[in-house]
Amino acid sequence: MSFTDRFNQLAVILSHELGVQIKDIALNTRLREDLKIDGDDVDVLFCKIAEQFGVDWQGFAFYCYFYEEPHLFSLLFESYYRKRYGALKTITISHLLSVIECGVWFEPSQSGIYI
Repeated sequence: MSFTDRFNQLAVILSHELGVQIKDIALNTRLREDLKIDGDDVDVLFCKIAEQFGVDWQGFAFYCYFYEEPHLFSLLFESYYRKRYGALKTITISHLLSVIECGVWFEPSQSGIYI
């Protein structure tokens, strides 16, 4: 599958799951910051990506990148997670495409350059 095909298929998934327009999705689009995705929506999205592309998410540390769904103890948990994992990291569409190409999750810093 070509890079363009992967990008187009990923854009369709993002559009369908998040309600964003495909024209608003670019390689430098950030999931949490630009598309406003967090909590359970991340799980649903990553399951769709796994189904479509066969990506293995083992080793993905959710709390390094996203906030959890708000609930009674959210603030307490958030304080713990920030102390344990530090500031939230960013995932871009470009990095997701690299993960899709590899078929397995890897940290953006493990790609050799920041994506």
